[in-house]
Amino acid sequence: MTVAFRKGPPPVREGVPPRPKWTGPPEDEIGVAVAARTVIASQPRLFIAVTDCVAYSNGFTLGLAVRSKDEIPPHMMGFGPYREGGDDAGGIQVTVRFSDGRDSGGGGPGPNRAVMDYYREWSEGKDPPEPVGPIIGQQGGGGGGHRWDFNYFIWPLPPDGPVTITCKWPGRGLQTAGKELNGTAIHAAGLKSHGVWD
Repeated sequence: MTVAFRKGPPPVREGVPPRPKWTGPPEDEIGVAVAARTVIASQPRLFIAVTDCVAYSNGFTLGLAVRSKDEIPPHMMGFGPYREGGDDAGGIQVTVRFSDGRDSGGGGPGPNRAVMDYYREWSEGKDPPEPVGPIIGQQGGGGGGHRWDFNYFIWPLPPDGPVTITCKWPGRGLQTAGKELNGTAIHAAGLKSHGVWD
């Protein structure tokens, strides 16, 4: 029989914490599509592109396509047990920077650090403050072998000006590659997104 031990003090609060507005699109919105399809990286053995963008009143989603001539193991895309070390260590990292200089930091496989901090602090009885943003979190995705597709949610809506999407994956030969999206168009589309019951 295996016994699991929780690190740190026992939780003060039990149950399910309220879902922060910065962790995903509002449940009652379908969003407004924004033209954003663009290639981020095209190398002899690796291809990464933004496939779609949908703006909501509190942020926007991005679809990201990853294609590789070499098979990509599931653990490198955040599925199953993650193996430390090796040439692929770290996996793909996606960063977002707004025109005012705010940066999300690296978003790799696994849970977003801001989200994990929120749930930890909530369970400790604290009222976590709203982060400054931008916060980027993986909302879903999948694939296998040579083809992977992912969806990210970025909070909040960007200010007017460019939004820079950067990908980094040293283990696959990608040091840094980025493209600018039209943050003004994303912001304007988000202001048009309303709940379906409004």
